[in-house]
Amino acid sequence: MESLDNMKGKISQWKDDKGFGFITSDDNQKVFFHVSSLTTKGRRPEIGDVVVFVDKKDDQNRLKATSVAIEGLPKTSNNKSHTQVEPKTKNIFDYILIIVLVISVVFTAYIYFKSSNIESSVIFGVPAVIAFLLLNRQKKPKNSSFNCSKCKKNERFGSRSITAWNRGLTRLYCNTCHVQWLRSRPSNNQAEVYSSSKRGGCLGVFTLIATTATLGGYSVVDWLVQSVT
Repeated sequence: MESLDNMKGKISQWKDDKGFGFITSDDNQKVFFHVSSLTTKGRRPEIGDVVVFVDKKDDQNRLKATSVAIEGLPKTSNNKSHTQVEPKTKNIFDYILIIVLVISVVFTAYIYFKSSNIESSVIFGVPAVIAFLLLNRQKKPKNSSFNCSKCKKNERFGSRSITAWNRGLTRLYCNTCHVQWLRSRPSNNQAEVYSSSKRGGCLGVFTLIATTATLGGYSVVDWLVQSVT
């Protein structure tokens, strides 16, 4: 791949939903560039932006811009590492809620089997319901931004990415790449990669739900039998 000198030009075309566009250089050459080649931060490219870039010719002799810098915007630091997306973790409050949930379920079952009275025992299950709802509350990541897994652009967390992060995903996309991902309709294998990180937490929640449902179902059936007799 042949590398040429630094050049200057203006962005003449830009497709924000697809993340690429074209630069018309000062010598009237039309050069392709992708959002991942930007070396400045602050905002997305716009038509009319004056840019400095390095153009390269690929194996098919097509011009492509790299190291694209929009004039007037600060440059990203080469020494700055990408913002890592840490997975959602449990804190001390979460573990206290788990203890409350387990104790509440066990104590509710104990009171019921001791008294055989569903009305007197169901009140002790209220803390379990509250604890379960709080365990599934939406958390916020420690960092306010992340690097897109596809184009590496730094993006601030929004409602979509926060929801995805709470579901156990750590490979997050910026808005542009997310639209492209939706259009490409990923295969089942890709979907399995995204869902595998949340299976461990779901197993524990499923166990608690199944236990509660079993005890509750048994209590209701027993109460109905006693009412009939």
